[in-house]
Amino acid sequence: MVVRQTLMVCVLAVLAYLGVWWAFSGTDEPARSAPESLFLTDYSKAVKGICVRFSGPGENDQGLTIIDCRGDRAALKVGTVLAETSGKCPRGDYKVLRDTRHNAALCLLPNAERGDCFELDTDDLQRSVVSKFDCAAPRVNVQVVDIADESCPAEAELGVPYEDMTLCLRRVR
Repeated sequence: MVVRQTLMVCVLAVLAYLGVWWAFSGTDEPARSAPESLFLTDYSKAVKGICVRFSGPGENDQGLTIIDCRGDRAALKVGTVLAETSGKCPRGDYKVLRDTRHNAALCLLPNAERGDCFELDTDDLQRSVVSKFDCAAPRVNVQVVDIADESCPAEAELGVPYEDMTLCLRRVR
């Protein structure tokens, strides 16, 4: 008798939990653009346009975390996902990360909008630490003047071409 009552209480508890879950798991809410934080271990699963940050102590630690592109420190985004580690990025000066375990590579570019400020080496993005800062920060060395389809406006000191756009920059310091 006691076993039967315990079993019945457990079944009712599970049914109540499933009912509450079903009631609150509707699809009325808009989908979020990116998870708040998701560790990316297989680069072949990455999607063009997501923003990432290095999860370790520096960029030599190849652990990546997917972050919201609207965040203040979202400095890098995936421009292209290559199906092989030996693949080449399309036109542009990308930071390339290779995942030999999953035979994939990521072509990363600055997550930039007009007016954003960065610390980056415009001569060698691959070796450069790419960081987004408030424009008043002492480490800032370039500011985004425009994001153009092809050529940059006159106020831009340099243009960094990519597959779908040209990043137009001016030196700050």
